[in-house]
Amino acid sequence: MLLDPTLDLHTFYEIDYFTGKRGRFSPKRNVPEIELDKNFDLAIIEGHPSTDRQIDLAKTIRRHAKIVIAVGSCAHIGGVYLNKEKTLPKIIRIDHIIPGCPPDQTELARCLMDLYWGEFFRLPDLAVCFECRQNENDCLIKMNKLCLGPITRGGCNSICINNGEACLGCRGLKPDANIKKMSEILKPILSEPEIEKTMSIFGNLDE
Repeated sequence: MLLDPTLDLHTFYEIDYFTGKRGRFSPKRNVPEIELDKNFDLAIIEGHPSTDRQIDLAKTIRRHAKIVIAVGSCAHIGGVYLNKEKTLPKIIRIDHIIPGCPPDQTELARCLMDLYWGEFFRLPDLAVCFECRQNENDCLIKMNKLCLGPITRGGCNSICINNGEACLGCRGLKPDANIKKMSEILKPILSEPEIEKTMSIFGNLDE
């Protein structure tokens, strides 16, 4: 299995455009001015579009790419402190997401290779808690500590909990996540404002 998507992927993909190498950068906020004159089979977008110019850039990429992959939690859910109303999936159609902060290189490589061979790529449906139990970690919630593992999509091998840190949901919600129950679980641990702030990483849960 590929461990680094930059190692052997050139065997399968030709990198025709890479911002920072070919892009002409604007003096304001280092935003590349892209003038695309051709279409692409696949485009990878990393980061959160926070300005009108970046939103226009995302739309330009979408028009010229058959497949668009959003990489990382900033592109996926807007990061922790960013505007959730302008997350990338709300601005343009996204075909695939590689979640996480940082995103997992192996997962990105698997996605690219699945797409290359015409196979169906899908993210894990299980919660981080499943991986946490496999790794025989002590449950932070049972120790009256914050953790969003029960509602966060797995696939990270519970890396934060393995290293003594709480899961803060950077991989986004797992399918059919029980938000109401998670909020109830957190009530003995956090105040209502703290719960609301913690859950805000997932965006507007009322939508």
